[in-house]
Amino acid sequence: MLLRVWRSFTAWRRGRPFWAGLFVAVGALIILFPPYANLKFGDMIISIQTLGGVSALLIGVLLALCAVALWVAPKFRLASGIVTVLLSLVALVVTNLGGFLFGTLFSLLGGALAVAWTNDPKKPKKTKNGPEPTQRVQPT
Repeated sequence: MLLRVWRSFTAWRRGRPFWAGLFVAVGALIILFPPYANLKFGDMIISIQTLGGVSALLIGVLLALCAVALWVAPKFRLASGIVTVLLSLVALVVTNLGGFLFGTLFSLLGGALAVAWTNDPKKPKKTKNGPEPTQRVQPT
């Protein structure tokens, strides 16, 4: 039962840019976290609720939508990857260094993976001397 579920998940994962979506989702969560976290150091509470918080909400939600789009509709991977790269670069300037650089880095990596992903199988490399025969048959 568990093996069948794992094999079906693996087949689903190979048909779409799974790792790109995962990196984008992690980057979105990291960008969303700092403005809405109330950090407590003894009696002092640190809260970042300024324009960066609104920007982080907007950019984080859009990045999460891009991650879901990568998983659900892989044919839009190019558009979603470009939007992800642009949003993560905007987040670097607008939202507390894009989740203290980690959110931007994860989102940039996911966007790059999404743009580079293809569903086509790899073609074998040709040698310089031409294709190497796989089997030689001796005439009789």
